[in-house]
Formats: sequence, structure tokens, C-alpha cells
Amino acid sequence: MSHLTTEKKVFYYEMEGSRYLFADERIKMHLLERIGELRQRDGWLLFAFCITDDRAYFVIEAARIAGVIRALQSAVRKQLQQPETSRVSQKAKVELSGRMKQLNTLPEIADCCREIHQVPLRCGYVCRLEDYWWSSYPSYAGFHQWDVVDPRLLSMYFSIDPGTARKKLRQFHAAKSEFHTTEAELFSCANTKDS
Repeated sequence: MSHLTTEKKVFYYEMEGSRYLFADERIKMHLLERIGELRQRDGWLLFAFCITDDRAYFVIEAARIAGVIRALQSAVRKQLQQPETSRVSQKAKVELSGRMKQLNTLPEIADCCREIHQVPLRCGYVCRLEDYWWSSYPSYAGFHQWDVVDPRLLSMYFSIDPGTARKKLRQFHAAKSEFHTTEAELFSCANTKDS
């Protein structure tokens, strides 16, 4: 079954900030901790994430996505006001913007999760997907479990057996990760890291 049968909707959301906005690992960790609290309080699900130095990518299931986005942005702003991260926020010139897209089918959700997981690889942060810590891919691949991630929907897309689902998910990601990065993607990633 490829169409979703739920009142809640699934969204891709990209939070974009200025240079080095999320570079401090304490900010990344705080954001993930806050996501855990918000998920429990407000009843939404996180299917995938990836946090780089200037962006955070999410696949979220929620009844009211606007409230989720406001809460995420508020969590980042509050963390940047803390004394231990205030130097980072001064350098970052905190500006948050974002892009959002509704995902309507399971294949679309699976493709979007894979794209999010491959951001660190495309941008040259790592050579293997499993080596990037600030992503939900290690949870799906069985290397580390992030408690904020709900793996059920994506895993069941591949198989109801957890071991088979993990194997197929790894193959699904590996098939796409053998591509050659285009010049435009390299330029975009280089600007993100070096500008």
C-alpha cells in the first residue's frame, strides 16, 4: 500500500540558518533532546532527521505542522541564548528560515528520508552514511538508536521483519549513495561549509 491512511500528514521540513548555526554539537544535542520532549507533549512523530552545521532536515508526521515548526525554531533560539552557546550565536547571526513540503505516499516518504540521510555524504562530511552521528540513518541501519526517531513506518515499508527491513533499507540507501555528485551539488555543499 503506497498511500497513507491517517488523519495526520507527513511533511519534509528543512530549517535553514546562517553559517555555523548548528556547528556546536551542544546545540545539535539540545535540539534532539527538545524534539523528544515536544514529540511526547504534542503527539507528533519524527521519521528521519539530519543536522549539519547550518541546516536541519526532518520528516515529521503531525496534525498541525505550523505549531511543530514554531516549537523547533523556538528551541533553537532559546539554546543560542544560553551563556555556553552565546558566542556561537553571535557568530551565526541567528536567522532561521525554512522550506516545507507535504509527502503523500510511502515511496515519497522513503525517498525523502534517503535524501536527508545522504546530505552528509553529498556535502563531504563523511565517506560512509553510518559515520555521520547527527542523522537518523544509524538508527535505521542498527548502529545507534536515537530515541527521538520513530522507525516503524519506514521500516515496515521494506518488511514487517525487523532484520529484513534493516537489510533492505541499507540496500535502498547504498544503491543511491554510489552516484556521482554533480558540480552544482558540490558547489552548494562547498558554499555551505566554507562561506
